[in-house]
Amino acid sequence: MTSHDTDEGVRNMLKETDSFGMNPQQIIIVTQEEVVALKDNEMRFATEGPYRIKTKPHGHGDIHHMLYTSTLVKKLVSFRKWVYFFQDSSTLYMTTFLCSLGVSIKYGFHINTVTMPRKAKEAVGAIAELEHQDGRKVMANVEYNQLDPMLRANGHPEGDSNGPDGWSPFPGNTNGIIYSMREYADHILETKGEVPEFINPKYLDAAKTTFEAVRLECMMQDIQKTLCLTNVRSGFTRYPEEFGYFPCKNSIAKAKELSQKGLPAHGAASAEGALYRANCLFLRKLGATVAEPTVREWAGGAQEMWPAVVFDPDFAPCMRELRDKLPAPSRIKIASGASVHIQGRDLKIDSMDIEGAVSVQVMPEASLHIESLRVRNRGHEFVALDEEEQISAPEILKIRGYKLQRHETEVIEVTEPGEWIYKDGLLR
Repeated sequence: MTSHDTDEGVRNMLKETDSFGMNPQQIIIVTQEEVVALKDNEMRFATEGPYRIKTKPHGHGDIHHMLYTSTLVKKLVSFRKWVYFFQDSSTLYMTTFLCSLGVSIKYGFHINTVTMPRKAKEAVGAIAELEHQDGRKVMANVEYNQLDPMLRANGHPEGDSNGPDGWSPFPGNTNGIIYSMREYADHILETKGEVPEFINPKYLDAAKTTFEAVRLECMMQDIQKTLCLTNVRSGFTRYPEEFGYFPCKNSIAKAKELSQKGLPAHGAASAEGALYRANCLFLRKLGATVAEPTVREWAGGAQEMWPAVVFDPDFAPCMRELRDKLPAPSRIKIASGASVHIQGRDLKIDSMDIEGAVSVQVMPEASLHIESLRVRNRGHEFVALDEEEQISAPEILKIRGYKLQRHETEVIEVTEPGEWIYKDGLLR
């Protein structure tokens, strides 16, 4: 779903990237309408000039209503069992979703919210079970600024506080949610996808009379507050912090400000770094040797930089698939500063020792068995942008604060069908 502000940019991006390899017919874009913006407690309209009323998007909760009005929900339920909603461009949504789907199936969850550990009073929505006065219960997201006062007003004087393990008992919401398609569709067709609305003013004065232009808005995850009341089974899957919520949503200046305060930066550099860390930790958990990260200082603040390991989805969409592709993980070694890119569905690696950069690419009609791969080259280097580059560089670099210099890359590419073997530098 796009808004009027983002629609053109999203369509251009998909065109320029050839839809990232997807068939364009697989992608359906719906554009939400905007609503009137308000400027003060008297609910007067905000304006743009003397004759134009300011409008804003209604919020990501509109996706449910858009699926209803576009009739897409009727089409999807005819050939899909599950639907996955995600937002905020967190880089790890696709890293864990197959595991989350398995949890939904194993435990019979009609709603499964993807969560992570959360510190008390951390500025992240929390998942909690709420009980109505009539005894009905709902498991849903509670915004962080509402959780503590709600607990204190309902018999929990300690409020939102950490438990013995150092974490809040209310896990953090990553805004990734898996629904059973049948239960979801039935509910949307009954309610027309309507989601509770709210106003969140950011006041500009101490008297709290004026604020930045706001609008009625709604959140995608709040559909749970109504769907859970229809006797569906609801639960959550909590991942370790390293596999949690890493959105790219802050400017580089805001990311630096948060980083200096010791808070999650939620910028482009931290979002990219989270993917490298997750893949390196996957390898470590399997038994591979992966170097410790180094700390680099970018324009967006300090950032841990792990070896830049990237697995394409056709190679390893989840940890189980990665385990099958690496039968002897103890023979996998990745050095500090290494860059590793692996793409290919039918690909097995027995031994790999990387100090530098390597790219392995296997066409869909071919298979490759790497018996041993040893790389020693200058590799790739992440280099901070200087002041002039930070102004003139393409946006894709400016939001990160660094660029990638490719000095040397060992490339193993299979472009012809058949069964191939690679050993000691020879492809046959």
